[in-house]
Amino acid sequence: MSLFSTREPRRFRGVHIYTSERKDKLDKLVAQAKREEQLARGEEVPYTPDIESYRGKFGHNQKHLSRYRDPDRRRLHPGAAIAIIVVLLILWHYCLTGSFRF
Repeated sequence: MSLFSTREPRRFRGVHIYTSERKDKLDKLVAQAKREEQLARGEEVPYTPDIESYRGKFGHNQKHLSRYRDPDRRRLHPGAAIAIIVVLLILWHYCLTGSFRF
């Protein structure tokens, strides 16, 4: 039992345990065949998009979301980090001794 932190409840995972990939593919194939059949007859077919086609499409327009997805983006160059550490060590030495002599 913790004194200062409380545990977060588990998040809901809406994953179906018992699914049949074969049945899902077959259902998509049947729906596509029905749609093509309606188009061949000249009927107007309502557009029903697949949810998977929209996954990840809306976050690329916001800068604050897209900058974290870029794997090539470095937050701080290693040389700059070393230079900052050296400057901080020199300042620390100056604060302790009152001079820049080593």
